[in-house]
Amino acid sequence: MEENKELIVNENNYMIGDFSTLGAKTDTKTNVYTNITDPKKIFNLENNVDNLLNDCEGEKIRVKEVLIKRYEKPLKVDEETGEVIKDKEITMSCVLVDDNNQSYATGSKTFTIQLMRYLQMQERMEEKQETFDIKIIKKKVGDK
Repeated sequence: MEENKELIVNENNYMIGDFSTLGAKTDTKTNVYTNITDPKKIFNLENNVDNLLNDCEGEKIRVKEVLIKRYEKPLKVDEETGEVIKDKEITMSCVLVDDNNQSYATGSKTFTIQLMRYLQMQERMEEKQETFDIKIIKKKVGDK
């Protein structure tokens, strides 16, 4: 078998290619922001979390680790008229890990943006904390 980046179809109809071709299957750009250094933990947090943040209203969480993903999908077009509805759609997800290694996930863009602002502020301060405490509250934003 030759080693190149092109897909090869062999006699058994298997598509064979190197791992670089896996990323070429979507137009969505993904940015990841995290203080987690273990790639296995990041992978596992993407697929399995202990709690949904929405179910933890009123609870306090001592946050140790954060995994933020920002997804940017290309424009949306109305299939009937061809009119551009949005030039791009941005969604976000966030996973928090507490000091007991319990994980909490949310798809709330508002929460994630506020957390990013807080983390940016902390980054500018000279005294960086290992953990920080948050209390989960629900706020109505628009229709959500």
